[in-house]
Amino acid sequence: MNSPNEQTMETIQAMRRQEELAYTVPDYLSCLPAAAFTICNSTPVDASCRFAMSKWCDDISDHCNYNRETVAIAMNCLDRFMSTASGQEILFNRSLYQLAAMTALYSSVKIHEQEAIDPQLMSSLSNGIHSAQAVEAMESKMLTAIQWRVNPPTAMSFVRSMIDLLPSDCIDSCSKETILDVARVQIELIVNKYEFCTSDASSIALACVLNAIESLTDDGMVCANFETVARKIMSIEHAVVQDLRIAIYELINGSDCNVDFQTTNSATAEKLGSSCTAGATVATKDNSSFRSSPRSTATHIV
Repeated sequence: MNSPNEQTMETIQAMRRQEELAYTVPDYLSCLPAAAFTICNSTPVDASCRFAMSKWCDDISDHCNYNRETVAIAMNCLDRFMSTASGQEILFNRSLYQLAAMTALYSSVKIHEQEAIDPQLMSSLSNGIHSAQAVEAMESKMLTAIQWRVNPPTAMSFVRSMIDLLPSDCIDSCSKETILDVARVQIELIVNKYEFCTSDASSIALACVLNAIESLTDDGMVCANFETVARKIMSIEHAVVQDLRIAIYELINGSDCNVDFQTTNSATAEKLGSSCTAGATVATKDNSSFRSSPRSTATHIV
């Protein structure tokens, strides 16, 4: 029988294979043909559109008490869809992009949460721009384009497995929980940013864990040794991890959340991961409220 560490390593390697085979994302915005910009009738989708829709998904997730990993899965599905032939057409229509992003969340919730969102409610969240039938039609189009691959290994799933590899003689259980929380805060910020979507979830997870470890201990060997072990298991280059760590620090320093890597309290870490989203409020049948989807249909984001 394999030891717990061996089982963990096998699990991580299996997730890496799954990630590489089916869930990578190309830089699809840079792949848009330049000529198309001169002939399309509306302003093409850009990184700010994705940011607005991702933040809106965060808002819905928080309101409904969904797992933020569901948003990460939705954005991965959306990004992969946008890189297909069907999705590339949508990149020249912000209204359809809004529908696609909402549909990605709708599908991910249906698959990964206990209770689905009614398609009519999704229509209401678009202020009636998109019908329930349009949501369902887009879902069919999206799932077909991404070949029904809707279970990507998320950065947080890698983090949870990596935590088991941390040496208990150097890092106690309480510190491991803090590392988990600090990594989660970083990942939830990263999900919203287009420039990170082409990076593998495994690489992002390792970079975030290393940042968290470094914030908790002055012993540089603990961080260095863990990186060596983790990179060997996942076949990740040192330069890739280092570049991501720097980019994440720069993101944190430039964000409104003002994340402090010295956070040692789970509740504080959760609070730092909260989000705010532009959009009007839509009442539901039980008198609770949702925030309507940002109008990425216009030539600017509001």
